[in-house]
Amino acid sequence: MLTSRESVFAQPQLPGQLSPQAQISLLTVTPGRELYSTFGHSAIRIVDPQYQLDRIYNYGTFDFEEPGFYIKFTRGLLDYVLSAYSYSFAEYQYTEERRGIIQQTLALTPEMKQALYRFLEWNYRPENRRYRYDFFFDNCATRIRDVFEKTLGENLQLYLNPERQRSFRRYIDPYLVGHPITHFGMDLGLGARSDRLASAREAMFLPDYLYESFAGATITIEGQTLPFVARTDTLLWFPGADKIPPALPWSDIILWGLFIVAGALAYRAVRSRKHSSPPNAWFDAILFGMAGLAGAMILFLWFATDHKVTPDNWNLLWAWPLHLVAAALLISRRKRRWPGWYFALYALLMVIVLAGWPFWPQEFHPAALPLVMALAVRSGWRGYSMLTKF
Repeated sequence: MLTSRESVFAQPQLPGQLSPQAQISLLTVTPGRELYSTFGHSAIRIVDPQYQLDRIYNYGTFDFEEPGFYIKFTRGLLDYVLSAYSYSFAEYQYTEERRGIIQQTLALTPEMKQALYRFLEWNYRPENRRYRYDFFFDNCATRIRDVFEKTLGENLQLYLNPERQRSFRRYIDPYLVGHPITHFGMDLGLGARSDRLASAREAMFLPDYLYESFAGATITIEGQTLPFVARTDTLLWFPGADKIPPALPWSDIILWGLFIVAGALAYRAVRSRKHSSPPNAWFDAILFGMAGLAGAMILFLWFATDHKVTPDNWNLLWAWPLHLVAAALLISRRKRRWPGWYFALYALLMVIVLAGWPFWPQEFHPAALPLVMALAVRSGWRGYSMLTKF
């Protein structure tokens, strides 16, 4: 959300009508280092030198301090708002964050500019500015796409790149290379619906592809078809602003390490020929407890939220919420016979899951593979030893 610094960059009185010299542009801001900014940003800029107007319209404003922010975000019930403020404030903000700004000045008639300005000011009214945010389908970039389509109608032909043949999941992957743990968590939460191919129009949920669509778009003015973008300028730049710095793949490193430990413990138990209950109960309780928590999260996102792409999540094949109960029984002093059958059946299913890994209708995160392998090894050993009293 904007801070009190905005008052330093106060705007003059807004005109009711733009002058013929007014210009309207799309601003594309490069990704930032914080998670909320890692996908970049889009905004609309209106400049009118006659009225000393230089105003940004930003559909990506939210407030961390809103009551219940994290609960609303998790449940898909978070509202974003359209904010409007001076370009100088935006430039100050992105300079601090070392993020680049690219401006596409648009070829528009005075009537088109006035229609856009009128719509944006109407949308900025307190009763109109809030909207229910959806990361893939209704965000700061898709709102701008919709504003131009709504106000310019058939005169505008956005460029739809035929080479855009990726799923929603694959579109966001490159932007998360700097946040490997978050990437793993997001992939766990996204269901099979995120693996369908996104159309070129739907790809505009990312600012980079909104920029691409505007760059190739055309506008019809007085019977003539012209490029929609009259001029492209880099307003702010820093070395490496167009690159997302990668981080070590910690999720892969941790979970492959977990698989190695799981295998080593099973091998040592077989070599030692220990009897009664199998050893390493605490390790297995933690391992299966983690899988159970993942399953509980998946169920919550599927049935208790308004997110459109979290249902139909095939990660439930291995992330059983019942593992929370099994984990508690593993460290309980009371001995139970049924967990042996439970682990044996689960191990059999994990063999099936691993055998069909490339063929399931949902793409699993690569780091889930060693996790499922670790679960298969420990459930197989534990089920066998509990049933046979090895």
